[in-house]
Amino acid sequence: MVVERDGAVATVRIDRPAVHNALNARLVRRLGAEIGALAADGTRAIVLTGTGEKAFSAGADLDELATLDAETAHTVMRAGQAVFREIERSPVPVIAAVNGLALGGGFELVLACSFAVVSHKASLGLPEAGLGLIPGYGGTQRLARVAGPAVARHVMLTGSRIDAERAYQLGLAVLPPTEPAELLPTALELAGTIATKGPRACRAILDVVDRGLDVPLDAGLALETGLAALAIGGGESSEGVAAFKDKRAPRFGERA
Repeated sequence: MVVERDGAVATVRIDRPAVHNALNARLVRRLGAEIGALAADGTRAIVLTGTGEKAFSAGADLDELATLDAETAHTVMRAGQAVFREIERSPVPVIAAVNGLALGGGFELVLACSFAVVSHKASLGLPEAGLGLIPGYGGTQRLARVAGPAVARHVMLTGSRIDAERAYQLGLAVLPPTEPAELLPTALELAGTIATKGPRACRAILDVVDRGLDVPLDAGLALETGLAALAIGGGESSEGVAAFKDKRAPRFGERA
């Protein structure tokens, strides 16, 4: 894994191109640790991608998978789910820059990120049923929540791939597909824009969206009201409003 920082923005790159950036248990643990450490160290946005143009991540390391029995697999899957949930709940946004194949666990990792951008070469899918398996890192749950249960069933039961344009149409990517050479610059530009916003505000937005998905609307509105009120009463908003009135860029603290 390669981690690079440029000011308040970090890039994390899965670096196993010889196996199409396949995920094994050790890499998943390290990924969670790296993203957690960046989030705690003043980073305001993280771009997650894969080395090369062929794959973001082609999924689980099948050589490792073949060594697992049901009991061990349960432990590995629960640990992986916990890491992906930590990424999903990261206090700073994690932007997936999908540069090629994102299959199985790779697609599940994309789904756990705050949002994704894709190149024209992106191809997403959950092909586990063709191997007599099912997704185990949250794919059955997150894909249905984003694209709807019918799409999720179709993708998983048939092993169909979702190309870049379809991913955008389904809301799996937030921007139209880019040329491969423009993917990382596009993701970094988005990360840079987010890094200029109030860090407490960004953290609150990520938190309330995540928690609000699992509660009724009225409960979600109550969560929003509480966090919005704290934002209005905080020093960060004072600086933001003052900067707007002075027609200057806000000077938010490096840490919040």
